[in-house]
Amino acid sequence: MDRNQLIGDASKALVPTSGLSTDEIVQKYVNLGDLNRQILKNARDFNNEFWVRYESYIDLKEVKLRVCQNLSEQHGSGPIYLFVHGLGGNMTQFEPLLRILAELNEGFVGLDLPGFGYSSELDQYDMVHVVGIVEELLQLLTQRRKLVLVGHSLGCHVVMHFISEFSFKYDIREALFLSPAAPDLPQLKAPLTKLGLAVLSRVPALFDWYRIYLDQNKGLESSGIKQFHHQADIYRKLWQFFYNVQIKSKSIIQYLRGWTPINWSSEAVTSLPSAVVITGKLDTITPLSTATSFYEALAPVKRRNLIVVEDCSHNICFDRPDEISKLFLDVVERHG
Repeated sequence: MDRNQLIGDASKALVPTSGLSTDEIVQKYVNLGDLNRQILKNARDFNNEFWVRYESYIDLKEVKLRVCQNLSEQHGSGPIYLFVHGLGGNMTQFEPLLRILAELNEGFVGLDLPGFGYSSELDQYDMVHVVGIVEELLQLLTQRRKLVLVGHSLGCHVVMHFISEFSFKYDIREALFLSPAAPDLPQLKAPLTKLGLAVLSRVPALFDWYRIYLDQNKGLESSGIKQFHHQADIYRKLWQFFYNVQIKSKSIIQYLRGWTPINWSSEAVTSLPSAVVITGKLDTITPLSTATSFYEALAPVKRRNLIVVEDCSHNICFDRPDEISKLFLDVVERHG
């Protein structure tokens, strides 16, 4: 397939499995006053043939994960692309990139991290423990060892911990960091923050109440949409909102409590052969200054690049699917 056609196709929303067009779904929901309740009534409005084909559920020792993978279709000896979403995210936000890999028969594995999307919950979310679960999934799925790692937002921290913990076991060719969180988050270890998170962990219903009645009742004007998108089409905003209203406050709190600092000077990090940081210029969640500091923390990496996408906010794959698909294809072509 022609490169431009591949990028164009991956950037377009597919027809939902409900049988309605994306325009019809927009008309169905966009003016509802109680969107946060009505949007959950037909999940097929936010599903499509790609997910029907590649989605599955896998039971590990501690958790049941929703997974998207095409390893039985992978051609050649190229790397497997592992996708890790951020806090409150899910694997569907990577759809344009996954569809490029599927079309090229390049292997990929995406997952809903424990406690997010449709994966089940854990008792605790220590960052290194979560990374171990990601690696357990990989072990179960494949014996291949060549990887390209792709993280979004706080998922970039999960990727960095994966590199620190398992670089001895895998041939990690490159890491792609989309809208990365700050390289260090000392505020999460501050006494008052720890106390606040401990209180919320005991009564997560307080956070639920705030999210439902003071934010999500605003529908597409809620913070989880306005701050994540600059110019995404309304259907993609509805898609994200569909998942946002299902996020468990308990999981958000426990992930923040389980955050672990990255050892940026470790041999595993300094031996990473290549890293690319891509961020939206209009991102207010992890602004350009934050992405730049993450990029600077990667100074020991042999080959690194920082790319700023114009007219783009935090949900980079939904806000500018055309541009991120083009940039991602550049990465794929490097690995043949």
